[in-house]
Amino acid sequence: MSDYSDFLTMLSTEFQRYLIENEEFAEKIPANAMVIFQIEGEDDFNRWHKETSLRNKESEQPVIFVYVKKWRKHSSLEELNLSTVSA
Repeated sequence: MSDYSDFLTMLSTEFQRYLIENEEFAEKIPANAMVIFQIEGEDDFNRWHKETSLRNKESEQPVIFVYVKKWRKHSSLEELNLSTVSA
């Protein structure tokens, strides 16, 4: 598994959160669309994600590119509690 997989998981989660908060943007995405992220300044990731995604594209599946230009400087988590579980 690629080192980019964890980054893609985080990115997908954040994108889903963005769509929930921006319904008008979400409505522009066709059903069953393949989403390919392109992150400003991350050329290696961009190439990997595009090539990997297009290899797995279904016939007639719409493709959209999401260009990420800016990140928040902080976590969206506001408050946490931890619990220790003994093995």
